[in-house]
Amino acid sequence: MLFKSLVMFLAKLGVILSLCALGMLVLPVIGHNSMLLGVSLGGLVIANLVTLIVFYKDKANAKQDKQRISERTLVLLSALSLHCATYLVMHVTRHKTNKVSFQLKLLLAVSVQLVASAAWFAKVYI
Repeated sequence: MLFKSLVMFLAKLGVILSLCALGMLVLPVIGHNSMLLGVSLGGLVIANLVTLIVFYKDKANAKQDKQRISERTLVLLSALSLHCATYLVMHVTRHKTNKVSFQLKLLLAVSVQLVASAAWFAKVYI
């Protein structure tokens, strides 16, 4: 139980740090162009809505013993939505919150996002 809680905490912390680094990098570039900013934020909202729908659909399929959506697809969708709403969706739908192997896969994806953000940040500002 403690291990699962630690994994969830680290993943959430990684998402926050990564989004802060991405914001510091992206906002100065697109902040002056309101259309580009709107398109970027709109794309992020759509990606997070798709993630919500797919997680909800997989939970419904699990309850009805229908064909499930692969964990690889769920992790990929989470990464494409920058993991913004993934943990919220998981807790609202009560889906995949107890599966440690899935949590570790998400933590790996978040770690890749965090390292990429930090590397880009270092390249731009250092």
